[in-house]
Amino acid sequence: MPNPVCRSCGQSLVPGSRFCGHCGTPVTFQDTAQPAMSQPAGWNTPFRETNYIVDQKILAIRDTFAIKNTTGNLLAYVKQQLVSFGPKFWFEGTDGSRLGEIHGKVLTIRPTFEIYNPQAQLQAVIKKKILQLIGSQWWMENASGQEIAKVHGKILEHDYSVQSPDGSRIAQIHKKWVSVRDSYCIEVQNPSFDPFLVLSYAISMDHAEKKEDHH
Repeated sequence: MPNPVCRSCGQSLVPGSRFCGHCGTPVTFQDTAQPAMSQPAGWNTPFRETNYIVDQKILAIRDTFAIKNTTGNLLAYVKQQLVSFGPKFWFEGTDGSRLGEIHGKVLTIRPTFEIYNPQAQLQAVIKKKILQLIGSQWWMENASGQEIAKVHGKILEHDYSVQSPDGSRIAQIHKKWVSVRDSYCIEVQNPSFDPFLVLSYAISMDHAEKKEDHH
């Protein structure tokens, strides 16, 4: 029998889970009784693996880098729009298709990034606490404003974990598989959490932390 899916985003639900691991929508009995959908309509994503390498030195082009799998195959580019009001990135498939976007907000009291799917639908919002005693504290909310992820560790050193609000591991970011200075690895450990959101999370935080570090 196929896995049940979330009525909100169409992602597969983990059996017994009370919330969707992708968007945080509460699970009801009706959800678990519905047949599975593979992906939301029009959602053609290359991010179906668990391990990724983010290579920031691709083609020696500034503000363009690559997402690869661990065998070195190119999955997508991430490009930054140089002339924009606030940082803006987009994911581009190897065929030139738009896979999603990251919009940084500058007129906010705290660093904020919005994550959109190819249909320009808001998927998640990433925010940073302004006042903290030790390290930085970034968290991710779904489109409804419910916290779905947080980070713990050293973002600038690419050595941290992405955790669910209850502390369980969603992903690990490290440099174990690479030797290039600005490249890092993303290991998705929760199969119910969309890898696209983890990739967007890491890229957004890395951009903001580097910018702060240079000031």
